[in-house]
Amino acid sequence: MKNETSQPICALIVGDSHITRSGLRQILESQSNMLVLGDIKIGNVNELDVFRGQHLDIVLIDLELHGADALAWIRKVKQHLIGTVVLVIGDLGDDRRARKALDLGAAGIVLKMQPPSVLIATIESLCGRPAGHVELGKVEPDVRSIHRLQSRENSQSHNAKIESLTERERGIITLIAGGLKNKDIAEHLHISDITVRHHLTNIFMKLGVSDRQKLLILAHQHGLARLALNPKHLDPLLAT
Repeated sequence: MKNETSQPICALIVGDSHITRSGLRQILESQSNMLVLGDIKIGNVNELDVFRGQHLDIVLIDLELHGADALAWIRKVKQHLIGTVVLVIGDLGDDRRARKALDLGAAGIVLKMQPPSVLIATIESLCGRPAGHVELGKVEPDVRSIHRLQSRENSQSHNAKIESLTERERGIITLIAGGLKNKDIAEHLHISDITVRHHLTNIFMKLGVSDRQKLLILAHQHGLARLALNPKHLDPLLAT
């Protein structure tokens, strides 16, 4: 993996669905620091040979299968594109295959149900790049969906931090993951902006994160943002 942060992150997209590949391409191409070198239908594993010898930072592989084996792609990328990061795109309920993907060398897994800002932040983190400004104005809402699963090495430490959160703090994280700003959160909870900032300070300290971007990644890693998928579930949580 290259260390030059001035160079764009070069990505390859692999998937069975044209809609998924197009959506991922659109998200990545909306970023000035990312370059999509191509997208390949998941069954055409031999097309990977075209990219040997090219500078390729990351390969995004859709875990959703229709008669093709995404795990075979992970094996081939790890064997033939040494140093290239593999990021798997999955769905809820894919836990067994997701863990198999991690065992085969995938660096992370994101779900198709979360804001693309998390995808961008995850790619930048995996490729060792500083966080950039996420520009998502051109991205259609129905393709804004991703989530990265936790790595097992850090799970115990992170779980202890998660357990230290109050119900109110969990609710605020859910609202942040849903895209609300401090002012919106204050209005939703009928509290002041200062109180929201106080809660965020406590959340950052408990989870060991320094900003909202890292909080988003951690929240999606540990399922803290899933309630945002169904807003009617928020009321009991936020009433605490």
